[in-house]
Amino acid sequence: MKGIRSMVLVFCALCLAGCSAEGIRVEDGEKKEREELVLWSYYETEKQRTSMDELTDGFNASQEQYHLTWEYHGPVTEFSKRLAIGITQNQLPDMVIIDNPDMPSYVSMDKLEDITEAVKEIEDLDQYFPNAMESVEYEGRYYGLPFCCNNVALIYNKDILEQKKIAVPENWEQLETAAGSLTEEGRYGFAMSAVSGEQSAFQFASFMLSAGDELDQAGGEGTKRAFQFIQNMVEQGMMSRECVNWSQNDVARTFIAGECAMMENGPWVFPALDDAGINYGVAAFPGDQRYMGVRGGENIAVLKGKNKEGSVAFLKYYSQIDTMLNANLRANSLPPRKDVAKLFLKAKPEYGIILEQMENCISRTSFKNWSVLSEQLSEGQYEIITGVSTPEDVCSRIQEALKQ
Repeated sequence: MKGIRSMVLVFCALCLAGCSAEGIRVEDGEKKEREELVLWSYYETEKQRTSMDELTDGFNASQEQYHLTWEYHGPVTEFSKRLAIGITQNQLPDMVIIDNPDMPSYVSMDKLEDITEAVKEIEDLDQYFPNAMESVEYEGRYYGLPFCCNNVALIYNKDILEQKKIAVPENWEQLETAAGSLTEEGRYGFAMSAVSGEQSAFQFASFMLSAGDELDQAGGEGTKRAFQFIQNMVEQGMMSRECVNWSQNDVARTFIAGECAMMENGPWVFPALDDAGINYGVAAFPGDQRYMGVRGGENIAVLKGKNKEGSVAFLKYYSQIDTMLNANLRANSLPPRKDVAKLFLKAKPEYGIILEQMENCISRTSFKNWSVLSEQLSEGQYEIITGVSTPEDVCSRIQEALKQ
């Protein structure tokens, strides 16, 4: 027994002698253990998860230095809290996929890595949508790359509109008229998300911008007009007050159930509509003074103090045309590059309106006080819909909040 024990000890000593900081190496010709990379995301649908699985597997197969895994830390409404806990406990991943308006706060906290030089090395960088690149740039420096993009459109039930002989509305006046004609027992003419938080602000911003106010003019005449329009839709019974409890996915479920004929929503609900067999159409979101919306979507950010080189390697891998195209086809999200988006459209023509509207969308991160404005728009919309405040009072409060 003593002999066997001695042999085991010798073997272990030899193994330890072959260890390095990067892994175990028995002999010089053997490959080093890969460096581990971790990516956090709130992607939760089956198709989104499949996309992330294939994306990480593809990266791991493309090179031999890094091994990437991704982790679900959602849902989206809880993701920021999970990330904040990770910061507090110093348990952060190397990269994170986050909603693009969340990036400024992490930059200001000095939690994101400056990867400007690496971004500038990416081939065909000018193919990225300008409003998408704005969301990862701060004071001339880059802290990540756009992962996907979107915006909201008017999604309508073709069968219901054809049955009622109602044309697809193109402006607010037509939207109000159509919503009134489509409203009947058990069905509202129009629905949108007004749930507390970013989704509500994101959806309302399209109305505000369309009415003529820029983000830095929020609380002005255009904002008041937008609140008045929504207030009237609710008071006339064309839109449910319950929308203050509905997320964008909840609105889609209401649409699928036949409880609303038209909705403001984005391409993330297309798979659910397709699975439900709904005969739906997608149109440009109705405008008032102009046609302008907000760019949505996620960015990939690199966390400070983590594996910067490995993260950059992954970003460069994702920026390749075939990689980006395949990932977005799987996840049903619009690619952030114009050339890739055109290829994407050949497989998913229903995204045509979303792509067309990208040129008239602005980035929320272009407005430094967006976090303040977002909260004010969300609270204001809740008060307008529930009838506890007036458009005038809400707009006055927004203006005061932005002055501070």
